[in-house]
Amino acid sequence: MNAWERLCQIVRANFPWQRADELIEELEAHFSSDPEIEFEPSVRSSYSRPDTGRNVDPKLAGFYANLEIPYGAGVDKARHAWKNLLKKYHPDLHHHDPEERRIANELTSQLTRAYREIEKAHNN
Repeated sequence: MNAWERLCQIVRANFPWQRADELIEELEAHFSSDPEIEFEPSVRSSYSRPDTGRNVDPKLAGFYANLEIPYGAGVDKARHAWKNLLKKYHPDLHHHDPEERRIANELTSQLTRAYREIEKAHNN
């Protein structure tokens, strides 16, 4: 996943779906002409959105987005995604730079919270 895809994922996780679309469009307009950015405009449309016919919890949808899995995925899929993302962003991989390690700690904490909340929602 490149930086653009991750940015789209973060926006999806932290904003309501409609507002996220608007923000991503603004980001696309702003960064599309920057040659330094690995820009993939089709990424926005590739993210799965909650089925509007169902009762969707926006907070829970954000947790699913943080783990980069579709809304409503099972606990096993959430656990698998959580483990893979922890392997990728684990703080021990950033022992050489204190700032990167701090960011990795924060990110892994958010990933763990997302997994725990999804697990809790499935157990209720």
